[in-house]
Amino acid sequence: MYTYCPHCFSVYQVTPDHLDRAGGQLRCGECREVYRAIDYLFEDLAAVRSVVETQRAAGARSDEGSNRYAHLDIPEHDDGSGWEVTAESHLEKQPPTQVWQNRTVSMGDIGNGLVTGLLVLLLGLQWVYFNRDRLAAENVWRSKMELFCKVIHCELPMRVDLASIGIVERDVRRHPVAEDALLINVTFENRAAFIQPYPLFEVSFTDKAGSPVAMRRFSSAEYLGEDINSESGLSPESPVQVVLEVVDPGTEAVSFQFGFL
Repeated sequence: MYTYCPHCFSVYQVTPDHLDRAGGQLRCGECREVYRAIDYLFEDLAAVRSVVETQRAAGARSDEGSNRYAHLDIPEHDDGSGWEVTAESHLEKQPPTQVWQNRTVSMGDIGNGLVTGLLVLLLGLQWVYFNRDRLAAENVWRSKMELFCKVIHCELPMRVDLASIGIVERDVRRHPVAEDALLINVTFENRAAFIQPYPLFEVSFTDKAGSPVAMRRFSSAEYLGEDINSESGLSPESPVQVVLEVVDPGTEAVSFQFGFL
């Protein structure tokens, strides 16, 4: 039996087995269009030739279909002696493609694509998880990382904005009891809208030329009282009073500075 593609007029030889497995449908090996082969079945090649030539004469084919038909090397005018050989040679090189076979390949491609996409997603999530602290430090990513950790139950470090920690009061004087010592009283507060870690507190002394004479840094465990839990963080608008005793840097020190690190 023979059939032809109604889209590009390529001719194929088919068997009942082809039609049974494909439900009567075939995919053209030339233009890749699917068509109902059982609607275009012929018992002999001469009948197919007659129909195709009639369609061509009526102008039913597209230019693309004409090019494909010409590729079969079937002349418009001949004595018919070369028709069967040309068609059979073409059929051996490009047998009809069953629709069910193509669907199997397509589903496999979809499955491979889904697996690849899932692997890429998992790798991306792993990268975000292991870099969450650095990402959370950026304001543009903070809210997204909070949502991320809420979903997967991870923890983020507190936000840090040292510029928002300001000194409310400060006083440096000679220690009333200890010799060669200074007594420092400082009150600072967190002016940010969020809780942040207690910072390192730095005290430095300079001479008349502005050169450093002495410097000391204190951790939160050193400058906070025992009644304050440093792990809970520095709450907004909550003043913290610090009292420190330091060694007197001597007469060379004429000024002092406080800083947060």
